[in-house]
Amino acid sequence: MNINKFFGIKKDNEVKKLGLALGSGGAKGMGHLGALKAFEEENIKFDIITGTSIGSIIGSMYAKGYSSIDILELLKTINISDIKKFIMIRMDMLNAQNVIDDLMGEMNIEDLKIPFAAVSVDLNSGREVIFKKGSVAKAVSASSAYAPFFKPVIIDGMALVDGAYVNAIPTDVAKEMGADYVIGIDLSSQKLNVESSKSFLDEFFPVNNIASKNSRIKGYQNADIMLTPDLRMFKSTSLAGSEEMFEAGYIEAKSKMEQIKEDLIKLNLYKVVDDK
Repeated sequence: MNINKFFGIKKDNEVKKLGLALGSGGAKGMGHLGALKAFEEENIKFDIITGTSIGSIIGSMYAKGYSSIDILELLKTINISDIKKFIMIRMDMLNAQNVIDDLMGEMNIEDLKIPFAAVSVDLNSGREVIFKKGSVAKAVSASSAYAPFFKPVIIDGMALVDGAYVNAIPTDVAKEMGADYVIGIDLSSQKLNVESSKSFLDEFFPVNNIASKNSRIKGYQNADIMLTPDLRMFKSTSLAGSEEMFEAGYIEAKSKMEQIKEDLIKLNLYKVVDDK
């Protein structure tokens, strides 16, 4: 038995990996794209990507190989009004799955260019469910089904809803997948409140005891650095101000870029390119 592999210990000569964990936040996900643009300008490439809710949607597209601007342009092609009408009638994620399948070419997670995982939660048990294989569209739809506004996505007998209730910024998942350094992005713009007494789901589904109050805590505990773009003036339910949200994500990533590059250089995860 390789004891180093068993305990997750890497030798000095083993290739280290850079992880990215994209948090939940609805329309504030435009901030993710701004941060990704900043990373692209510095030629920072990720080996592992995880996401919850909107973070899973953007993360899966990035893992496919789309750039931040590619994703921005693709999102502009979506007829949001048609999706809203469908949601008002059905309250489910079926049309969203169809849209994602169109954007992704009906891909499976294991066929993406970059290893990827989406986080959801089983409404019946409160158990975190992590998708590392299978249909991208189903996985990210399950990760984004915000109860009680959407019906749960049924997969393998589980009633799956938005992963933000248990793991809003899945940095721990990126670490479990082998990342040595993980950058997290928290879109909430809210101060962590560990002492919160009840979760959102407790109000609607008290028997499930899903402890969403701490859903961001482990994101911070497992992040090597956390980006927190200032999105306080924006709503997670509206795309109004999308350009400003993009800019906020870009500015936040740029503000911490020197620290990030310094950390990555120490881990041999980033090389300075001499343009001369």
